[in-house]
Amino acid sequence: MNASTSRDRLWRKRLNELSSVWPDFVGGRTAGLHKTRVASRRIREALPIVSTSAPPAKVKKLNRKMRELTRYLGPIRELDVELCLLEDESKMEGVSGRAIEILRREIAAKRKTLRDELAEKAPIGDVKKLIRKLERIADGRVAKGKTKEKQAGADATREAEWRGVLATRLMRRGKALRAALDDAGSLYAPERIHSVRIATKKLRYALEIAHDASVPGAAPLVGVLKRQQERLGHLHDLQLLLKHVREAETSSAVGSRVDDLTAYADTLERECRRLHAGFVEHRDELAGCVKDVRQQLVPALTTPPRLQARVAGARPVARARTRVRT
Repeated sequence: MNASTSRDRLWRKRLNELSSVWPDFVGGRTAGLHKTRVASRRIREALPIVSTSAPPAKVKKLNRKMRELTRYLGPIRELDVELCLLEDESKMEGVSGRAIEILRREIAAKRKTLRDELAEKAPIGDVKKLIRKLERIADGRVAKGKTKEKQAGADATREAEWRGVLATRLMRRGKALRAALDDAGSLYAPERIHSVRIATKKLRYALEIAHDASVPGAAPLVGVLKRQQERLGHLHDLQLLLKHVREAETSSAVGSRVDDLTAYADTLERECRRLHAGFVEHRDELAGCVKDVRQQLVPALTTPPRLQARVAGARPVARARTRVRT
């Protein structure tokens, strides 16, 4: 089997994901926009890993194009989520319908403006053309005429290169998450918690690549990071909604309904702090993921298979000796 098969498979998976969700995105569907944004992030994470043999200038240009797409869709996605939250809140007892309606109108108006701008000036015009470029950037085939031995040697070198890049990115993502956790501490500081959320997301996407490359131990870590990302994501969504409520409170058009908005803002504030308490309670899980990445996944990516087998065979003996000493 070609040594670059796993690399090619994980890259094709991400390109297919973008291609499959693009029609829903172009059709204006909310879910399509969200999935397109996620697909663009996954491509951005994998691009430096699968393009180790490509010209750096081309890789940089494609990465910039994908980053523009991600960032362009971000504000629209946030407003979509806020509208969904308001829809859920409108069904709850104790929440003012008048306050919800005020917010819904303002947020819907902002969303329409951004959607109109997106229709007029899309960050990507021809997704099929973009995907063809992404396919070529990761094409690592050797020149024609090379012997099977040289082909095998080139494949082995390429395999070691991209796995080394993945190991480096995992270390970097892990260090960033560890630093964000230390900076956030246990206090309720929205901006610092937001940094933890972003670092968690980036490490998760890198670990997804490791999982698709069949690196042992990656799958459980992806699950942990996904749960924590969802918790932090919901907290972030509520914080953005709370910001809009506070802005609406100062509007002259609110009139006598300001009390309803203030009461709703207080409710959101309490929920944000409750979710933050849950984050503090489970933050050690994130620190544990960083430790496992450093001690298990990175060595698995950078250690030659034969040496891995030799070390794995020695582990039971090492554990037995440890128990005797204790």
